[in-house]
This record gives sequence, structure tokens and C-alpha cells, in this order.
Amino acid sequence: MPDAMSAAAPPPLWGQRPIALERDALRRRIYAPVAYAPVRDAAVIPVVHTEAYQLAAWFPLVWRRRATEYDFVAVRALINDQRAQPPVARALLPRILHAYPFVFDPAVPPSPDCSRMLDDVFADCPTDVGATITTVNGRLSRATAMRLRTLDGLAEDYPPTRRIGQALAALDLFLPWQLKFDIAGHIIEIPDLFIVRPDAFATGRFAPMLEELGSSAALVLGLHRISIFRAGALLAMARKLLKQAPASAADVKAGSAA
Repeated sequence: MPDAMSAAAPPPLWGQRPIALERDALRRRIYAPVAYAPVRDAAVIPVVHTEAYQLAAWFPLVWRRRATEYDFVAVRALINDQRAQPPVARALLPRILHAYPFVFDPAVPPSPDCSRMLDDVFADCPTDVGATITTVNGRLSRATAMRLRTLDGLAEDYPPTRRIGQALAALDLFLPWQLKFDIAGHIIEIPDLFIVRPDAFATGRFAPMLEELGSSAALVLGLHRISIFRAGALLAMARKLLKQAPASAADVKAGSAA
């Protein structure tokens, strides 16, 4: 297992510059999630156990270490670039992206009681005029209410998903997953990813966790094991993209993806 991490506050689960939903922020306009580059391009996205079944068909579902946390994530690509994602899966957005640009308060783990915030990111590719966060009467607009309801649902599902990762870590069942490749002179790496030790599926070491956490943990483990083989398709997409890139392009890393 990795060494103990610093007690410093971890980086945000998801979001680049979360700000409070107050004052001038409430007068901003929001656009469709895909109008924002992080939604389109981010390679690694936090997910919850209730969406694992849909995502496992296309993306590896693994865990990413974030300070002392182990977040359940979908790896959509090896590079922070939508073109490196499988074309047929680009419209398959994890639920947290459907709520964007609204995000959770990065100071605490998501839960029904945590604050909702706005990611202070410019919509670089809007397809319409968008909608205001609040109406002239100070009420939440329909678009805002729909996305905040998505966050509400995630806030219910995140704690049990987090407990699965915590239980695996406590049982020393995580194994570092090395995603590092040299493609056409580019070094591609997503650090801090973990899979479940393959021998654990045969030894019964999951029994205490499954007894405590039930069917949701069993489903996550099964889909995780199947999904890691999707990495081959991501490697093929990365090779296709980078072989078309200019020879002078710098090394590409997806490790900073939120």
C-alpha cells in the first residue's frame, strides 16, 4: 500500500475554481454542460456506484488516490482531449458532468448537507444563449434547479460509494495501476490510479466488506474487474490522436484531470 499521505486538505473532487453561489455569481448565465471544456475533455471523472453499470461498458472504473481519499472514477481517455475518447461514448456523460458548472464544496466530502458551488470556468463553446442562474424574481431558473437536483442525487450516492473505497483500502486490497505509455514520442501517464488485487477475487478477502456494504459493493467489484480491459480501446484512441499530432508537441499527461 502507498505511504501515508499528508494531512493537508485534498484537492477538489471535481471542479477547477469553485466559488460560492451568492451575490454576482447568481446573475451569471449557464450553458449546456458540453459547452465547457472540462466536461468535454477531462480524462478522469468521479463517479458513483449507481451509474457503474452504464459506464463499465466503455470506460475502466477504478480508484484514484486524492490525498487520503480513494475516489471511484471512470477513465474516459488517456489524454485530456475529447478526441482521445471512443467516439460512440462521447455522449455518455457521468452524472457529475450533467450538473456542471455546479459542483460540490471542495472542503468536505459530498453529502446531502454539503454546500453546492459554481465552478468559475468560462463556457468556451456555447451552442445557445444559455440561462440565468436565477430569474428576475430571485428564484432558481429551471436549468439551475435541474442541475442542482442532479447534485442532490449524487450527494445521496456518494457516501456509500466512498465507503466502498475506504473498505478496500482498510483491507489492503488496492494495487497501483500503471497507465504509462510512450506513443509517437509522447509520454502518456495517468498517475495515482488503483485497481483491486486480482487474487482477492479468489481468496474471499472481500467477505467482511460485502457483509457490511451489501449488493452495491458486489456490483462495483464485478463491474470494476470487467471494465479495466476497456483500457485497450483508450490506448488505441490515444495512438491514433498522437500519431496525427505535430512532432513538436510536448509530452501529454492526463494526471491532472479532475
